[in-house]
Amino acid sequence: MMIVLHTLKYGDTSLIVHGYTQEEGRVSFILRGAFRQANVKKGSSKHGTVLLHPLSIVNYVASKSPKGSMPYLKEFSPKYRLHSIREDFSKISIVMFISELLYRTLLHSERDEELYAFLEDAVLKLEAVEGSPANFHLWFLDRYAAFLGFPFERGFNLDFNPFTPEQTDRLRSIHEASFEEALSLPMTGAERKELIEAVIRWLEFHTGSRIDLRSLSVLHQISKLR
Repeated sequence: MMIVLHTLKYGDTSLIVHGYTQEEGRVSFILRGAFRQANVKKGSSKHGTVLLHPLSIVNYVASKSPKGSMPYLKEFSPKYRLHSIREDFSKISIVMFISELLYRTLLHSERDEELYAFLEDAVLKLEAVEGSPANFHLWFLDRYAAFLGFPFERGFNLDFNPFTPEQTDRLRSIHEASFEEALSLPMTGAERKELIEAVIRWLEFHTGSRIDLRSLSVLHQISKLR
């Protein structure tokens, strides 16, 4: 199985698909002929590429290039039909943020079944949320930072601590809460924005690279409407 992180048009007819798989970890594939007119008329590739939206979970078949370049994505089909995260604007903004964050920080290619299981479970949790998902990405960040080896609580007593006392209390509350409790913790859009920015600084410090997320502004704009 593969969780799609990012897609990029390649040439006139092909698509590069970046994902995280249960079998190999981080991978990149070329989907040949995704935009060929013949395939569009048949409907197969046109509808197929729609299924490769960020955080979609697909079964796939790939083959290595005979020249040793990027492998080909030969076949794929959805493991789950994720309607909610493609239609709810609040969830869409969260999906954009999480998929871009994973694309820019999940760089190792080693197989990690626990991490894959967490990511798949998180996607399904977001799909199933019926109330406000406003705190979902904060719950996700708390768990994901631990998988990267940089749990937030480690920073509360270190020299580098980007979190204010109030933010520290919120992060502790999110960490100790159940999923349902974490989503219902009261917080304003401005408080979420400042907390996310502090978390990004925390991850930048420990990864040693700048994490410039274009989706962050969209997430903040949607957050203002809640």
